[in-house]
Amino acid sequence: MPEIRRTIMNTFKDVQECQMFVMILKQKWSEFDIKLKDKLTVEIATDVADPCKHTAYVTAKSVEDFKLVEEWARKEVLPLRNKFAPKNNTFTCELDARFEFGGG
Repeated sequence: MPEIRRTIMNTFKDVQECQMFVMILKQKWSEFDIKLKDKLTVEIATDVADPCKHTAYVTAKSVEDFKLVEEWARKEVLPLRNKFAPKNNTFTCELDARFEFGGG
């Protein structure tokens, strides 16, 4: 079964709001560790060209795992994000291919 990926791109009105929301995400994600240890990764990256933008990459090993985190995020993360009212784009997909290079 392919990995499930969600890419969430947010554009905030200023750098401070973006940084504040990243701090909130770090705290919230550290609280969410229950059943998904080793089944889920979250990566957050700030745009080097425009620090008002960041992207969150969520990867789950199964649809069921993804549904658990999606339900939690809807309750715990989205209300906080919506207070900042950033421009937002979200994409959810299944991984079709992975290419790794190097490594002896």
